[in-house]
Amino acid sequence: MAQPQFDPAVPPNTLKQILGPDGIPPSQWNEELRDLLSPSIAARPLHLPESGRIKTVLNKEYVYYLAFDRCGSDARHERVEQLRAAGWQYATTKDVEMYSKDNVKNENEIRSGDRRLMKIPVQRWKEIRKAQNLAALDLINPRRQDTGPMGIGNMSPELNTQVVDSEEMRSRAVVSDAAQELLTGEIRGNASVARIPKEK
Repeated sequence: MAQPQFDPAVPPNTLKQILGPDGIPPSQWNEELRDLLSPSIAARPLHLPESGRIKTVLNKEYVYYLAFDRCGSDARHERVEQLRAAGWQYATTKDVEMYSKDNVKNENEIRSGDRRLMKIPVQRWKEIRKAQNLAALDLINPRRQDTGPMGIGNMSPELNTQVVDSEEMRSRAVVSDAAQELLTGEIRGNASVARIPKEK
């Protein structure tokens, strides 16, 4: 009797688990398991065109970016208008070829859902990215020219912070009755006491 053939793409350990003494008898295999093991069915993944993905850049003088631009009854065009005011333009079919033809509404409108494809000259894009990178480096630089070393105050300037030792902190602590404060609405305390049970 000929041995049944299995798809060689199925890992040997998986076959061993299915066919072994603790496995599933072939009479109890469901259709999906039979399909998984069958060498007559090729594994062919579903490749959908990625919405908003550029297939070919035709005009390399620009950098392209999908910006938020909602149409319909609750339209919101603020983001694209801000970008246009800063020198961005709408991308066209002369600039790019898209993977998904559904993204092309007309030759001057390429969109993916609530995003519209825009473009900016490469040189201007490099200037923008350089400014962003310098700003990021400035944030992590311990010797910043304008503000000195970075600390918690730089990150959260609205927070009044200071470094104190534990004895100084304890001397400023005012422990109050939280239940009483809730009743009266007058907050007097600035600390709480954690009661840790002693080990036996």
